[in-house]
Amino acid sequence: MSYYLLQTLNALSFSVLLLLTGLGLSLVLSLMNFVNLAHGSFFLLGGYIATQWLSAGAVWWLAFPCAFLLTALVGLILDRFPFGRFYARPHLMQVLLTYGVSVIFADLMRWGFSSDTLSPLLPEMLRGGVWIMGLPFPTYRLFIIIAGVVLAAALWLLLDRTLWGAALRACVIDREIVETLGLNSRRIFTIGMALAAGLSGLGGALGAGMLSVYPGLDEEVLLLALLIVVAGGLDNFKGLVLSALILGFVTTFARVWFPAFASFASLGIMATLLLLRPNGLIARPSRKV
Repeated sequence: MSYYLLQTLNALSFSVLLLLTGLGLSLVLSLMNFVNLAHGSFFLLGGYIATQWLSAGAVWWLAFPCAFLLTALVGLILDRFPFGRFYARPHLMQVLLTYGVSVIFADLMRWGFSSDTLSPLLPEMLRGGVWIMGLPFPTYRLFIIIAGVVLAAALWLLLDRTLWGAALRACVIDREIVETLGLNSRRIFTIGMALAAGLSGLGGALGAGMLSVYPGLDEEVLLLALLIVVAGGLDNFKGLVLSALILGFVTTFARVWFPAFASFASLGIMATLLLLRPNGLIARPSRKV
């Protein structure tokens, strides 16, 4: 029983990382109607920043806000050029642009941080583990669970319970009407892109101590984030949470029970969900007029 409890906590910590990355991608894809295939690059960049920061021996807790701010700054720069010029263009053009940006970022990070697998030097208080029903569980993974839940709740409040979140959703529906109310839609989109990039970078910073960082992690994370966003339903926070939990638990337990078919199980269950629930796991009620 204790063994399965530990695996459940492992799955929960992985699900939290997926949720943070998926929230940023959902913000851009569903609310801003922009297909950003460079989103995984922000995750990897945040992981590298946190790894370098912790290895330098600086104040450890500053590694996470630093990763958030620096990746948000990169997102801000990309929003000014070239992303901003493609918000109103067809999705195919957005895919071509952002995929090219992701390839450039991958080469730059491989050149700047090396092509080896890197793991951060965790602070003393986050090393070791705690005993749960007679078995040890890593302290850092408990930290990921707590931090991720708090951050996800904060983002939900920001998007669903604030005027800025309402303004962002309104910009997607009818940008012209929003501007007639005196709001700067361009500035709102810029903040949204920076926030999405920062969230992905923060997820990478938190995940570095669990997954390590290496070239190719950006593509793996992007695929998983796309799966949970599409399967959960666009602009649906509850569906996104449920989708992240399903993928996190299936992936974790598949790696334990039949590791050779773990990827097949993960992709298979998400494909099945898409077939059964094409509008999302928790579809919003709609009516025909």
